[in-house]
Amino acid sequence: VYKRMLRGKKPSRIAEKRIFLLDKIGFVWSVGHRAQWFNMFEELKKYKETHGHCAVPYRSSNYRLTNWVSKQRQRYFEMKEGKSAVMTAERVDMLNSLGFSWKVLEYNWHEMLEHLKEYKERHGNCLVPQRYAPNPSLGNWVLAQRDAFKRMISGEKPSSLTKKRIFLLNELGFVWRIKKSPRF
Repeated sequence: VYKRMLRGKKPSRIAEKRIFLLDKIGFVWSVGHRAQWFNMFEELKKYKETHGHCAVPYRSSNYRLTNWVSKQRQRYFEMKEGKSAVMTAERVDMLNSLGFSWKVLEYNWHEMLEHLKEYKERHGNCLVPQRYAPNPSLGNWVLAQRDAFKRMISGEKPSSLTKKRIFLLNELGFVWRIKKSPRF
């Protein structure tokens, strides 16, 4: 009945409130679903052993794992808002034990900061060219930080640049404004 309702085929006799209450106490709607979660968790453990982290990229060849990781984040935030009990404290603890990153954009920002530190060690500055061949995404990321800073200063749009991020970049000697050389 529940599955039919989810697929939108026939109205269910179970009221939405009852489903919500059953979800809230951790009712398992499908027995196989629990085993599937643990199988995917094991797959994530293998991924971490191979790659050293749990940040499965969106363009991974393992679409199932990419999708599962994304759903775990979604369900975690739903759980925090009291909307879903599919994600349990036990599962959160298990994922945390692997070093799972709930805020993937935050993880990616810090990963790019590490790349910038490596660039500075090699070149002595943070003036990454926009088309930096060894790491093209680093040049784009540096440009994005400058753009976010400009937006923040001008009050144009909300910026993803926090005081902490500005501090970390300043600590490296990040150059916020680049004077463009005249073109002849």
